[in-house]
Amino acid sequence: MDEVHLVLYHIGPVQDFIRSSRRSRDLWFGSWLLSELSKTAALEIVEQNGGDLAWSLISPAPETLSQLKSDEFNVANRIIARTRKDPAVLGEAVRARVISRLHEISDEAFSRIESVAEFDRKTADLQVDDLLEFFWVSCPLGDNYARTRFQAESLMAARKVTRDFNASTWGSSQNKSSLDGLRESVIPKKAYSKRNKDQNRLKRELRTKYGVRKGEYLCGVGMLKRHGKRGDQEHFYSTSHMAAMPLLDRLNESHRQAVNDYISRLKELGIGSDALNTVPVPHEIFGRNDGQLLFSERLADYFDGDDLEQAQKALDKFLEEVFKEDRPIPYYVLLQADGDNMGMIINEQETIDEHRELSRRLSTFAQKADPIVTEYHGCLIYAGGEDVLALLPMHTAIECAKKLADTFAQDMADFTVLDPQTNKDIRPSLSAGLAIVHHLEPLSNSLEAVRQAEKYAKSIKGKNALAITLTKRGGSERTIGGTWGTLDQRLEYFIDLFLKEDISTQAAYELETLAMTLEGSGDDNYYLPHEAISAEVRRILGRKKASRGTREVSENVVNSLSDLVESKKISVEQLADELIVARELASAYRLAGKEEKR
Repeated sequence: MDEVHLVLYHIGPVQDFIRSSRRSRDLWFGSWLLSELSKTAALEIVEQNGGDLAWSLISPAPETLSQLKSDEFNVANRIIARTRKDPAVLGEAVRARVISRLHEISDEAFSRIESVAEFDRKTADLQVDDLLEFFWVSCPLGDNYARTRFQAESLMAARKVTRDFNASTWGSSQNKSSLDGLRESVIPKKAYSKRNKDQNRLKRELRTKYGVRKGEYLCGVGMLKRHGKRGDQEHFYSTSHMAAMPLLDRLNESHRQAVNDYISRLKELGIGSDALNTVPVPHEIFGRNDGQLLFSERLADYFDGDDLEQAQKALDKFLEEVFKEDRPIPYYVLLQADGDNMGMIINEQETIDEHRELSRRLSTFAQKADPIVTEYHGCLIYAGGEDVLALLPMHTAIECAKKLADTFAQDMADFTVLDPQTNKDIRPSLSAGLAIVHHLEPLSNSLEAVRQAEKYAKSIKGKNALAITLTKRGGSERTIGGTWGTLDQRLEYFIDLFLKEDISTQAAYELETLAMTLEGSGDDNYYLPHEAISAEVRRILGRKKASRGTREVSENVVNSLSDLVESKKISVEQLADELIVARELASAYRLAGKEEKR
């Protein structure tokens, strides 16, 4: 057919598939898999339209076919294109190509597992086959591109809420997957048996053969996440490695022998080669060994009984020799960022060429995200368009998020939209959510925390915002937020105060108590005038001694902090929360030796 159609494709599932991750590797591979399937769909669209990439694809908009095929090029799960092919024929061709690529990836992963272990391959294949969501819609492309795209988007919204329900064909009495609890495990129960096996051997066999810990179960989809290769990459950083990064950053050549001695001792105790050499890019001193080896509790994954005790003693000796009294902080940061006002910006693109240029700019930014995250010692999980997801150490997270936001604003500066309410131009900006989470916290919980942080940032008026959620094990969760240029600068000042010991660490908690009192004690008539509140803030800050109780807090510090409340820039509760978050960040800065560089 010669009539041109606008076609939209959705490939998923997205949130549920990504959220069901127990390890950072699951998240890393799952995000890549969705991108890879979307790239496959885009490639088939181009080939079905005679290889004319620039004419076919609207979003994404790679400049060349080689770029589209590149491992570094990420594609979101939504594709917008035009075609002269019958949309129904094209849709089936794209679906078949995507399913074929999914099978290629799962076959490679499952074949490698089968070479060392027994598992229920038939059920695993059925579970993977049931994974894919594939929706498409089309509209004849008339003279008004914006109107046609709106029609297609409306159709897609209707299609996505029209669910397909198919009965599962693999039900059994097996344990449910530890990742999502939806599908039955394909690992045989006998693999977990302790008969004729000591604990160390059992742990090692479960880890080397199936990639699981004792008591952890995986379905076919989980096995694919855990064992699939992302291009030529097989390993990824653990959350523990990110938490250990402040200490790892302090290692230098003088520590090389201590590192070698520690790793040699772990080998003597039988740690196994599968637990070593597991990070994708070697550390200058620590090599390819994961930072998890700096946490006593993580050694329990590899040792048991007396061997565990000996390994933990070796770790204590290493930490004492290299870092004296310092120990790794068990927290890291998840970053999730998203462009602001992008729906309005897209709606302003009246022609295909304008929309393609917008898509190209977004792809350009996404390709810059990886080197930026790497620069700040983090690891990128996904960057597609304006969406970024990454793991970062605590002492670099804010700087990294700011660099991403600045880069996005610069790359997208040409795209503006008039706000009908204010009659002012709105420029694209990047809002980021940061979640400070424990390295042993289930990743699904951590992902929910960072999603809520990003949502908080996106709710701030005018956006271009940062929000940080601090989740302490055994403690309450707190979230702070504000615009770039305000919150980040205030936090940097607070962090400096803690690093220089110019403020008591207890002052923030007394301010928190004050905020809780001001919130009300059940008495609706309880009230303090603002002047009295400001005076109480000043009193709390002034009477707590700095530098571990050895000197008074300077009048300048008391004034600068109390003025924030007095001027009504922030509430007492906000001040307390921001100081508490800054205190946690300062501990990581200090551990990394950053106070010496400030």
